[in-house]
Amino acid sequence: MTRSLLARLRASAGQLALLAALTVVAGVLLTGAPRVANDLTDQALRQRIESLPYQVKDLTYSADNLAGGFLPHHAADRLRQQRDRLGPALTSRIDSSLYTVTAPAQTTLALDHGLTGRARFGVRTGNEYQQRTRLVDGRWPQNGPGLPRIEVVVSELSAQILNFKVGTDYAITSSERPLPPLKMRVVGIFAAQDPQDAIWDTEPYLLNSYIPQDDNESYLNVMLTDVAGMDLVAQHNIRVDYAWRYHLGLSTLDMVTAPDVIKAVLESRKLGVGGTSAVTGLDTALARFADGARSAQALFAVVQAGTLATLGGLVLLASRLGAIRRRPEFVLLRARGASLRAIGGQTIAETLCVVPFAIVAGYYLGRMAPGRPAATELILAGFAFVALLALPVMAMGTLRTMSFSEERDDLASARIGLKRRTAELSLLAVAALGVVLLRRRGLSAGIDFYLITVPVLLATGAAILTLRVVPAPLGWVSRLASRARGAVGFLGFARAGRSAPATVGPIAVLVVAVCTTVFSLAIAGTVDAGRDRAADHDLPADTVVQGYFFADDTADELSRVPGVTAVARFAGLPTTHVRTSADLDAKDVGQVFLLLVDGPRFAEVARASGRVADLSDTIVNAQRSETPPALISSGLAERLGGKQSAALDLQGRTFSFQVAGVVDTYPVIARTANQFVVLPWQALPLVSGVGGAIHPTGFLVAGDADSAQLQAAGDAGQLRWISSIADPRPGYKPTTKVVAWADRRAQLESTGVNSVLTFAFSIGAIGGVLMALLAVGFAVLAGARTRGKILSRLRTMGLTRRQGRRLLILELGPVVTVAVLTGGVVGLALPRLIAPALNLTSFTDGYDAGLQLDPAVIGGSLGLIIAGLGTALLVETIFNRRLRLGEVLRLGSAE
Repeated sequence: MTRSLLARLRASAGQLALLAALTVVAGVLLTGAPRVANDLTDQALRQRIESLPYQVKDLTYSADNLAGGFLPHHAADRLRQQRDRLGPALTSRIDSSLYTVTAPAQTTLALDHGLTGRARFGVRTGNEYQQRTRLVDGRWPQNGPGLPRIEVVVSELSAQILNFKVGTDYAITSSERPLPPLKMRVVGIFAAQDPQDAIWDTEPYLLNSYIPQDDNESYLNVMLTDVAGMDLVAQHNIRVDYAWRYHLGLSTLDMVTAPDVIKAVLESRKLGVGGTSAVTGLDTALARFADGARSAQALFAVVQAGTLATLGGLVLLASRLGAIRRRPEFVLLRARGASLRAIGGQTIAETLCVVPFAIVAGYYLGRMAPGRPAATELILAGFAFVALLALPVMAMGTLRTMSFSEERDDLASARIGLKRRTAELSLLAVAALGVVLLRRRGLSAGIDFYLITVPVLLATGAAILTLRVVPAPLGWVSRLASRARGAVGFLGFARAGRSAPATVGPIAVLVVAVCTTVFSLAIAGTVDAGRDRAADHDLPADTVVQGYFFADDTADELSRVPGVTAVARFAGLPTTHVRTSADLDAKDVGQVFLLLVDGPRFAEVARASGRVADLSDTIVNAQRSETPPALISSGLAERLGGKQSAALDLQGRTFSFQVAGVVDTYPVIARTANQFVVLPWQALPLVSGVGGAIHPTGFLVAGDADSAQLQAAGDAGQLRWISSIADPRPGYKPTTKVVAWADRRAQLESTGVNSVLTFAFSIGAIGGVLMALLAVGFAVLAGARTRGKILSRLRTMGLTRRQGRRLLILELGPVVTVAVLTGGVVGLALPRLIAPALNLTSFTDGYDAGLQLDPAVIGGSLGLIIAGLGTALLVETIFNRRLRLGEVLRLGSAE
């Protein structure tokens, strides 16, 4: 028995090796690919949360002037008490706990400071400040009762700006109520060990003083003191703010634990001790990321399902070819008295020697991939079950009718029975119904097995429908070819029409593989195009230069920077008041964001930069008017109650405008904004002087210019503006922000789960192409033995080798071409058909670019057709050499 089994294994080594290879690939795909996707998702989650500001990612409890005798020295105990009230999902992840007690600079006045102008100096204490700083000069404060002055330390940079040194005295008082001055003394100068440390986030004036830009502003700075010093400040009735901040470590945060963290953060809002209130946006940030991750998971599942279905189809094709090749052996065994069950048992024994080891090897290879494991064991077991039983079942299926003569499989398969036709129509109906239901239901939570099944069913149904339609036109073509010279065209097209139904298995696998590839490429192109349009909306130029205010001639200076081709000024003015009219008793509608744009220059910059942005002809073509046209947001339109005119209060002047349109968004303005007005700068009236009174806050620049030179020109423009209204303070340095379109595009690329999408698309595109070529190879092998006999007979009639290759191309070319095109059409249609269930806008910052057809997809489809025909020729040539046509001619058999 063992010797017989080994002999059969040696005889079928090639087929079993192919079956084992496909099973190993399936094991790796089902085990390793989800782990990699999970790892990429978790990394993206941690990177996203880490990039958020502390107000969002940290949990902070705050209060001011707590009653009941609460003093700064009680804050440390409150830090531990508050932490103990948090749930285990948070306490187990708290990386650092910080408390601060602050007399804010905004509510204090500094006296006797020796500076020119006003100053506001706050005081702060907290834990870990001494551990995260180093003394440059002096010592740390040592406050206590009876000291004439409260001791503080100042940062090294602030000491240079304020001209403070060890021993400098000043005083502070409250700006909210009249209080006697509280004397202070600088006893030390410190420097931060790491200026980027999270401990400095909450108070920017600790390390760097604010220098006033005009006479109406004050110097701002915050000094450090000890707890005893803050007790004295609080006892002096100066306002004191308390904050207890908990920073979560991200090393254990992943998509599995995120729901528990969201729930715990929601509950923590109600757990403030002693009347404190929680401030955080972590729950919202995690929920938004989870939405994007769910969409990425759905896309990955669709691609994974298509790839797995293709692999399963290849396993079935390999088993079918093995069963057909060994049919004479099985027929002989039946003639000797073997039962179907015995033959099935023999083939199961053969696959048992291969499939279990292959699936275990694939499983453990997949487990070597980094990341969280996914619950795919049942799917893996199902695939192993199919691979194990496919060959025995098909072997027994070929023995339903006993015959030692070869059948015309092409003609037999062309006759479609009622049961098969009903099954095919049912498949098409289920696929169509699935698309309708998916569009109505949208994206669901978790793995949606219905979502991952519908694309495969749709591609398979399209393949079957195509193969049922193709024979008729191929028959017409073959009849036309019969009238031409030579028999190659007629024979090729005739066999193509007859064999199309017989190759339904390989062609269905080919269609699913091509559909998976094109679907992946189409989604990738759509997401890329959506991100391009989102970047165009946020920055409709090559570069944006932004600051506080710039001198009017800054645009000319920027235009002289090498590489600049066009410049457009704009002014973004928040907190602009809108009234129902210019009358003194008009109703105040509220504050809005006002965007003034130079319409013609704006359009010129966008055109020169190649950006796609809807600037509106109303803004671009507006002419000077006493009531210039304006675009307003839908939120403001609702507040205006349908009025077609309103007025703006701008820098002490009031002027009217006409509502020319209501828009949901406008370039440069954040898409989430719903209270804004857009006005054409060139249309502002000169009579009121408004057009000359407004200074730009930024510039849109077209051209490949150096960012450093643009920043230098912007700094100079800001310095000229402030010099025109006041003398700049010593040490004043303007800050100009320069952002390139490429930087904004890269930011959109880096946020969210882009790495997961790239991984999914790589699997779909590369795996789909490779398996499509394998499917073509199986399509060739399905009829290679019959074609070999036909070629051997035609060679005796004078058929050359070149004509033989032409015959193969004419036979397989139409079917392969139609299959590739069908898969391409289905792959392109799928994103639009099931768009509500994919939620692609979560990857494009909310911008819907529609379905984008990349020309590379068309070129790739043509390339795949050529590669498929090349694969067909290669497989046919190799098979014919093994077939030994000379012996076939002599003996009349290919067995």
